Amino acid sequence: MIVELISTGSELLLGDTINTNVAWLAREMNKLGYTVAFQSTIGDNPARMEECFRLAASRADLVVCTGGLGPTQGDITRPSLAKAIGLELELNHDAERMVKAFFENKGREMPDPSRREMMLPVGSEALNNSCGVAPGVAVQADGTTYILLPGPPAEMKAVFDESVRPYLTKYFGGQGVVKSHRYAVYGLRELELEASLMDLVKTQQNPTIAFLIKNGYIELRITAKAMTLEEAETLLAPWDAILRERLGDSLGRRLEKSMLELVTDALLEAGATVATAESCTGGLVGKRLTDMPGSSAYVQGGVISYSNEVKHKVLGVPQDELDTYGAVSEQVAKSMAAGTRKLLGTTYGVSTTGIAGPGGGTATKPVGLVYIGVSGPEGTVAYRNDFIGDRESIRQSTAERALYLLYQAITGKK
Repeated sequence: MIVELISTGSELLLGDTINTNVAWLAREMNKLGYTVAFQSTIGDNPARMEECFRLAASRADLVVCTGGLGPTQGDITRPSLAKAIGLELELNHDAERMVKAFFENKGREMPDPSRREMMLPVGSEALNNSCGVAPGVAVQADGTTYILLPGPPAEMKAVFDESVRPYLTKYFGGQGVVKSHRYAVYGLRELELEASLMDLVKTQQNPTIAFLIKNGYIELRITAKAMTLEEAETLLAPWDAILRERLGDSLGRRLEKSMLELVTDALLEAGATVATAESCTGGLVGKRLTDMPGSSAYVQGGVISYSNEVKHKVLGVPQDELDTYGAVSEQVAKSMAAGTRKLLGTTYGVSTTGIAGPGGGTATKPVGLVYIGVSGPEGTVAYRNDFIGDRESIRQSTAERALYLLYQAITGKK
């Protein structure tokens, strides 16, 4: 079934509120086997909202809308939908019971405006809201099913989990499953990755192939749709070998776990410790490493060596390396990693030195050039990286890649 997700509220269009509802709903609908083909965001305007519902009905079997179900004059989703599908609003006795029960359970008198939350399009089914006042709404008209959900994320999720899932099962049965295997691809640009898989991209059917740019890597997603999880996994099973043959060492980790979780698990399993030496990232790698509770078991500390003086005096980077090669160089990155490892007595040391921009780049050392050093029991190495983006994305990409290279050093895995 084709699904359109509609989000209402002028605050979403103004950028005042980040729309997390639509991302959550898209994931959940896809897990249930539904195809989310369209997404729309509409301000608090009745005419435009009605038009949006009519457009959605012309191209989707199921329309799921969030927001605008409260008791105020600005909550116009119910009347807008009713007008769009040619139905009157009526007092829904289940909705009445739900709204009154909310206030009774709170020991509060129901305000008169909350009666608006009981008025649903004729023939609607009220969906219980265990986290708030306004019930959700489900109604079918002219071959299209409409589901209205509250806007607050906790209420939206509660109504969906407790009421929408069983409603969909009751009326539409199982829609199968959508399952993805996700990989991180390192060291390739998007066009290079596409060229490596062009014949597969052109002939894709089920599974499908998609690329998503992330900080420090490209996410390669292989997605299969089937009636059961087992059938979907069977469709996906050959792709690991296909991708590794095509992409070689560029195909990195699977994305079921975050990079931080993988590094943490690897450090704990090895009984190893780590220290950082950061220039262009200004402590971001250390921050990422300590985001996990219990990180004191493996993180000893770090040095933010932004100046050459700190690189030399604290980390022991030879002055002749700084003079000859410059701070942004393979040699200095290696010395920084080895220096922090020695200084703090850790199993591993990881370093970053580069040009995050927006200024400071040259023809030979452009913005985005970053060297990452890793020092450990097997020796010390440094890796050149050429990142693109603004200052923040370059720093985030550097931190992500540094954790990945540390993970490789600990485990020997891609």
